[in-house]
Amino acid sequence: MENWRKFLNEEVNTEEEAAQWLATQIAPLIDAADAGNYMEPLAQLVAQLNSSDGVSPMVRALLSAGAEDAGGPQDEAIKTTITEIPAPQLIPTQGVIDLFKSVGYNGSVADSLRSVIDGVSGAPPILAAGNGGQYYIIDGHHRWSGATVFNVNCKIPANIIIMDPGKALLVSQLAIAAYLGGNKKLPSASAKKGRSIIGPGAMDEDAVYNILKQNIGKVIDPKAGAPFWNPEVQQVVIETGYGKSQFSPAEEKPEELQEFNQMQAAMASEGGLKQIASNCGKLAAKYASEGPPREIMPQFDPDKGGPKFKAVEPDLKVGKLNYKPEFRRIDKKAAQE
Repeated sequence: MENWRKFLNEEVNTEEEAAQWLATQIAPLIDAADAGNYMEPLAQLVAQLNSSDGVSPMVRALLSAGAEDAGGPQDEAIKTTITEIPAPQLIPTQGVIDLFKSVGYNGSVADSLRSVIDGVSGAPPILAAGNGGQYYIIDGHHRWSGATVFNVNCKIPANIIIMDPGKALLVSQLAIAAYLGGNKKLPSASAKKGRSIIGPGAMDEDAVYNILKQNIGKVIDPKAGAPFWNPEVQQVVIETGYGKSQFSPAEEKPEELQEFNQMQAAMASEGGLKQIASNCGKLAAKYASEGPPREIMPQFDPDKGGPKFKAVEPDLKVGKLNYKPEFRRIDKKAAQE
């Protein structure tokens, strides 16, 4: 009957059909996904959720009925926590991370840069998954890279989904679909080709340095509201000694009179840019493998059309997201009889 329905090109119209669709089209993808295999299952899941059946109000409503399905209340409850994670313990899952989106904010806002250099990112928490000393980024890659390109050991605030990271990627897309409801496709974001700092096509150190140098004084992140590498940012670089290992400064004046002259300031600026390029080179070497395109990654971002993670977290914690078979609701009347 399922094949016949597909042959007739009929859409999901009943809750029973929605439960069957989730069981045949979605459940196997979640079963197949894990930390070592998530790119293809994720791509297929996104395609299914954006299909005519996937946007069906019946399917989307049933995705929010985990506390009422045949598995019983809270059988799909997901534990979460929030913490700060050292950047080396976070693993990117998408295959492209844009240079400008990485350096743009902290390279243009002095106070934010100072915080990152001091060791803790001031950006809103990213979303990651895992349990232990290694976590995979689910959403917020550019908040992670925005700190890491300046300080490879920076601590990153993170909301953590405590489950297998591969499954967490797919479950996150299901949560967004459930939140959006019927007749809405999953939100998506793109990445500019040729400007990635990770993956097979990552820029090398020299390319990163040259493009940063060319964009000094230009606004490369509209959210920053200031030009990249502006005088206030360069002053933080000077005061903190950021990138000092990248150059040999002239002999300094006595402590009570210490002021960099113009040459020293220029050298400090160069050293800072070279330090960023060096850090990007380390990331490119460490994360050289291919990953999912940004277009299929979860977007917990109202600016992109998705919800904030905090909006869906309460439903995840009590098991309202319906991501495990059986997807059908309990027949309460029959159960009482």
